[in-house]
Amino acid sequence: MVYGNSYNKRGIEPKNIESPFELDELFFSITDPKGVILSSNDVFVRVSKMEEKELIGKPHNVIRHPDMPRAVFKALWQTIRSKKPFIGYVKNMAKDGTYYWVLAAVYPLLDDEGNIEKFVSIRLKPSSKYFKKIPELYKEILDYEHKEGMDKALEYMLQKLQELGFENYEVFAKTVFYEEIQIREESLTNEDLVGCQVDIRNVLEENLEFIEVLCGLESIFYRINRYFNEIFNKVTIFLNLNEELNKKSKFIFELAEDIRLLSLNASIESYKVKKEGLSFSTLSHEMRKNAELSERKIIQMSELIDDTKKDIEDTGFNILTAKLLIEMIVFFLKEMINNLARTKIAQERREQIIQNISDLFRLLDAYSQGLSHNIYETKSKLRTIFYNIKELNVLINRLDFIHINGLIESAHTESDGGGFNIIFSQMLKLIEAAKSEIVNLENSISDATEDNLSVNNITDIAREKIEKIKKRYGDVLVGSGA
Repeated sequence: MVYGNSYNKRGIEPKNIESPFELDELFFSITDPKGVILSSNDVFVRVSKMEEKELIGKPHNVIRHPDMPRAVFKALWQTIRSKKPFIGYVKNMAKDGTYYWVLAAVYPLLDDEGNIEKFVSIRLKPSSKYFKKIPELYKEILDYEHKEGMDKALEYMLQKLQELGFENYEVFAKTVFYEEIQIREESLTNEDLVGCQVDIRNVLEENLEFIEVLCGLESIFYRINRYFNEIFNKVTIFLNLNEELNKKSKFIFELAEDIRLLSLNASIESYKVKKEGLSFSTLSHEMRKNAELSERKIIQMSELIDDTKKDIEDTGFNILTAKLLIEMIVFFLKEMINNLARTKIAQERREQIIQNISDLFRLLDAYSQGLSHNIYETKSKLRTIFYNIKELNVLINRLDFIHINGLIESAHTESDGGGFNIIFSQMLKLIEAAKSEIVNLENSISDATEDNLSVNNITDIAREKIEKIKKRYGDVLVGSGA
C-alpha cells in the first residue's frame, strides 16, 4: 500500500508496531464543533506519543492512520453533525508511526439552545469477536475507496456490513458497543474501593484543597457507578426482549394473513355446499368479521411493538453510554489525583481539569435523563402491549368457538363437509400455535415489565445522586445546570 499520498499528510512512515494501552484504561479528547482538539487526558497523550501542546489546537486527524478509509470518517461526521452519537472502530497513528486501535464513542455536547458546543470522544481498547474482522474489512474498503472514491466506499462499507448480518451501520454500532463494554467488564477485576485512595501526606500543601475537591468528586461518582453497574447487569434483558419482540412481530403479521386466508377460503367453500350452505355461510361470515377485527388489532400491535423496540434500543444504548461516561469520569479523577498530587498545578491547568469533568458530567446528566425517559416510555408501552395481547387472545378464543361450531355443523351435514373439514383442521393448528405464542409473549412482557420497574427504581436513585452533585458542586462544575 502506498503511504506517500493525501492519506498520510504528516509524512510519517507507519510501523507495524502497536503503541500499547491496557484494557482497563480509558481516554478521551474534547474538540470544538470543527474537530479541533481543546483538551484530553494523560493516557491519550501517552499513547499518541505527543506532547500535550502538540495536540491542543490541532485538528483531530493529526492522529489519523493512513490505513483508515475516509468513508468511516464521512459516516462519523454525518452522524455527529446531526447531533447523534457515533460508535466506530478507528486505527490511529502515534507520532513515531506506531499504531493503536480503539473503539471510539463520539458524542455531541449541546448548549442550552440545542446547538453543538463541543464533541466528546471516549476511547477504549477493543477486544471482541467483531473487532477481529475489522482490520481486513477496512483494508477491503480502503482498496475500494482508492479506486471508486469516498462516497462509493461508504456505500460499499454498508453493503459489507449487511453481508455480515447487520441491517445498517446503526445496528452494527450498537452491537459492537455492547460487546466491547461487556467483554471489558468481564475482563476487569472489580476493585472493592470506597472512594478516593490518596495519602494526604504525599500531597503538596498548595494542592491540598484542589485534590480534596477531586477526591470528594471521585468518591461520589464511584458510589453512583455502583448503581449504573446494577443497571448494566440488566441490559441483556432489554436486548433479549427486543429479539423476542422481533420474532413475535413476525409471527403476528403471519397470523393476520393466515386468518384472512382462512376466512376467504371459508367464504368460497360456503358457496359449494347445498342446503347446509346457510350454516356454513354464517360461519364464514363470522370468520371474515373475526379476521377483520384481528387484522386491525394486529396492525395496531405491530406498530406499537415497532415503537417500543426503538425505546428499548435507546434504553440499552443509554445504559451503555451512562456506564462508559461515569467510568471515564472516575478514571480521569483517579488519573489526575495520582499524577498531580506532588506536582505544582497551575491555575490554568486546574481550570481545564474542572472543565473536562464538567463536560463529561453534562453528558452523563443528559444521557441519564434520557435513560429515565426511555424507561418510563417503555413501561407505558409494555403495559399497552400487554392489554393488546389480552384483546388479541379474546379474538383467538372467538376463532376457537367458530372452529368448534364448524365441527358440529360438519358432523350434522349429509355430505362430508366439503373443504370445510380441511379449513377447520388448518384453523385448529392456527389456534393452537397462536395461543402458544401469545402465552409466551404475555410471559415475556410480564417479566420485562417487572425488570423495567427494577431498572426504573435504580435509575431514579442514580438520578437523585446526580442532582445532589449539581447542588453540592454547582459552583465548581462549569455549566452543570445547578
